[in-house]
Amino acid sequence: MKKLLGLFFAWMIGCIHLLSADSLFLKDNLHRAEPGDYIVITANKTNTLMHIYDRKERFLIVEEIAIPASRKPTKMDWHSWIKNNAPGNTSWVMYEIDLNTGKMQRYYSFTKQGWFEISEADNFLSKLLNLRLSLIPDHERKKVGLKVFAESEKARIWQPNLVVEGQIVRGVKFDAWRTRWPKDSSDLSGKIIELYLPHDNQFYPSYFPYWLQINNSIGKSRVRMIDSGTKMWSPKPPVMI
Repeated sequence: MKKLLGLFFAWMIGCIHLLSADSLFLKDNLHRAEPGDYIVITANKTNTLMHIYDRKERFLIVEEIAIPASRKPTKMDWHSWIKNNAPGNTSWVMYEIDLNTGKMQRYYSFTKQGWFEISEADNFLSKLLNLRLSLIPDHERKKVGLKVFAESEKARIWQPNLVVEGQIVRGVKFDAWRTRWPKDSSDLSGKIIELYLPHDNQFYPSYFPYWLQINNSIGKSRVRMIDSGTKMWSPKPPVMI
């Protein structure tokens, strides 16, 4: 009996380990975020810089600045851009995220000079952080090349670019994850979302997707990371107390 119980518990531990390896929540990834980390994402013709401004116990203070892609700074890197008060920006806010719940608590707009509440219905980031992601097996992943070749067993798995401080890092392997947006009143209701995270997460900000794709009936919407890095400095004073 003891031997059978031992085998049973060993099997249970193995199943738990397998589950944890094949699924994750992005909110758990955020525990690796450090002040000074930053990413720049592009979607819907807008570039958005997200900077980990500070960390206080279980709260992350995030600074977010948006600029139309057509106004993207070409003669200065992102460090210089924010030090020069982000010329051309259309929105500059700061908010805090509860690492335990993944929820955005409140946010301050430097653009509008005031505090604002965000409704649950409009809080895309909080919902995304709390969705269970499942690992996509290699045989189901997007392949490189023409359709006929891509369907062969020898086809290479497609990998997004990883950019750090303006430089593409070659040879980085990504894990692909999939989830379904819950049924709600939003445009994302019931949509399949695919995300790509670096397999090796020790050398760059890798807790947020470098590629996010929303599959819908009329095509695919994409959010991709165009830069990332560390040691970002902001000219804005702290507003979260």
